Amino acid sequence: MDIFQKRTRKDPLRHIYDSPDSKSAEAYHEASKINEINGLSFRRRIGTVLGSPFYLRLITRGYKAYPTAPKMSLPDYTEFEDTPRSRKLREIVVTRRSIREFTGEPISLNNVAHILFNSYGTTGRMTLSFGIEQDARAVPSGGALYPLELYVAAHKVDGLEPGIYHYNVEGHSLELVREGQFSVEFGRALFYEDMFKNVAAALVVTAIPRRSSMKYGERSYRFINLEAGHVGQAACLTACALDIGCVMLGGFYDDDVDNLIGIDGVNEMTLYTCALGGVEQNKTESGK
Repeated sequence: MDIFQKRTRKDPLRHIYDSPDSKSAEAYHEASKINEINGLSFRRRIGTVLGSPFYLRLITRGYKAYPTAPKMSLPDYTEFEDTPRSRKLREIVVTRRSIREFTGEPISLNNVAHILFNSYGTTGRMTLSFGIEQDARAVPSGGALYPLELYVAAHKVDGLEPGIYHYNVEGHSLELVREGQFSVEFGRALFYEDMFKNVAAALVVTAIPRRSSMKYGERSYRFINLEAGHVGQAACLTACALDIGCVMLGGFYDDDVDNLIGIDGVNEMTLYTCALGGVEQNKTESGK
């Protein structure tokens, strides 16, 4: 059975949600998944880049310049006009780093709630046509369609039993999807077996494409991935503000993560993941 048959099977609302021009976007997503076979070459390519002075020098040149164009210098960030809010935001932006060395200490349920709310929580209401009201979220969304879902794999969270939970946005609550300790399984699926021995929780961002494709067709795939990036940045900045270690992880065995959180990978699929955990004070890592 191909992905399109699987997608439409037992879906009585297919004619409402699915755009006739969405198949190529779905095919791209399916073709770009990592599995046990192509995962070897994926990881080998990463190793080649990180083990080569030539590629590492290229990495340090991740910007574009127009050498002959007139230039106007901008104020240094230390000289910006300040307000209390801008100072706090600037400190968080400047100090945010990807952390891959965790202490193994648990994080609190309160901190998890902060990260979930700031990443995708409901922050207000807006009125659509015909007087219909819609929730506004913490991040931008194409057409305010909000095609994403958030899951938490709790490994070491004070006040929360180990397991996999879904973030219920409407009630700002966690719904237990699967009981148990799955740090080993997540470590393997996300290519960081050793790191996940000390990770307190993993955040998984998934998408339900038909929420967006019913309005934007094939273009919706771009909007969905942009939105996942918004969520990831919000999670990173919130974790930094809470002195929690955080690293976003885009490489993973798709089917393994999908199976762990109980989704089919077609009608709903994993887009992005994040590891969270305790970190030594002022411990940062240069890089992303």
